[in-house]
Amino acid sequence: MCTIVGDTLAGYSDGVGGRVHDLLGTRCDPYVNQMLSGKAFDFHCHSNLTRAILPFGLVESDVHDVLNVFQVTGLNKEGQYYMEPCPANPGDYFEFFAEIDLLCALSTCPGGDLSAWGWGKDTGSDDMLDCCRPLGVEVFKLTDATLLETWQPPECAGYSGIHGLKMPTFEA
Repeated sequence: MCTIVGDTLAGYSDGVGGRVHDLLGTRCDPYVNQMLSGKAFDFHCHSNLTRAILPFGLVESDVHDVLNVFQVTGLNKEGQYYMEPCPANPGDYFEFFAEIDLLCALSTCPGGDLSAWGWGKDTGSDDMLDCCRPLGVEVFKLTDATLLETWQPPECAGYSGIHGLKMPTFEA
């Protein structure tokens, strides 16, 4: 779908096992929030992404795996999932080349940069918006067609089965 071509935090590690650009966790959603807190809240990343794709004829079930750009997560020595504050600074970037047409929906974490995780429970503030940071997005258009002279579009996977829904033919 896309190839990462630039990342100022590519080698980042917190020394414990955490890395930046999380694929380990998912996004927060109103279903788990309701279950854990007993309260309805519709401004988690899942809801933000759902609202972002609706104008394109997509629905909630079209929001699936996410790439949490600039979020740091990992597993500690006991195998427990954890999150750390974002290490990004002004000027850091994550750049990719779209190999196919993509619809990218973005949501900045309503938890901010995670430096006050837990809705400010240890900071004296109940508003994690105090640690939210802006996110810039730029879409580039190639002006030098020679950059794509050796580029080939991605090939379709060679898998031709239907997930075991038909019986294989066995020779006697």
